[in-house]
Amino acid sequence: MAVFQQDFIVCEQCAAAHRWRPLHPEDVARCTRCGAVLARGHRLGADGLLALTLAALCVLLIANLSPIVSVGLRGQHVATTLAGAIAAAWRQGEHLVAVLAALTAIVAPAVLIGLRLALLLPFALHRAPRQFAWCMRVLHEVSRWNMVEVLMVAALVSIVRVAGLAQASAGPGMFAFGALSLLLAALEAAGLRHLWWNR
Repeated sequence: MAVFQQDFIVCEQCAAAHRWRPLHPEDVARCTRCGAVLARGHRLGADGLLALTLAALCVLLIANLSPIVSVGLRGQHVATTLAGAIAAAWRQGEHLVAVLAALTAIVAPAVLIGLRLALLLPFALHRAPRQFAWCMRVLHEVSRWNMVEVLMVAALVSIVRVAGLAQASAGPGMFAFGALSLLLAALEAAGLRHLWWNR
């Protein structure tokens, strides 16, 4: 992430400082020294980002409260949520797997969405966000731990492998995690950097 200070933007690749100017939706700001992308113009303002963030919150709740997989074997069917799968992994002695799954699939997305709401709600209410710089820094760090898409791929591979031994099907939680991956990717692409100068 590039470092911002007042009206300047510093390239994270070569440390060249550039004077900042507002970008139109199709604009891309590049470093004049190394050509790295410094920032992109976005069509979404604070209201659009808030709508995406609220949608991501709703989908996160659905994803965590709905069964992610249903397995049938010899007439018995078992459905489990992500929290149930994490608890089962913990009980079987897979503590590291359980903790990493909880951090990357539940805690990090929840903190990411919570921080975005803390930044965007004041903008929607035409107020200055409290602790703006702190929230932006934490948001950057937490985004590294958000790995919902990795969970999706792992879960789908597991379903395919289990399907050879038993009847397995994806539950509504799995589809919700797919939608959450798309919403978080859209939020990440839209960014929050352009809000820095509107605070």
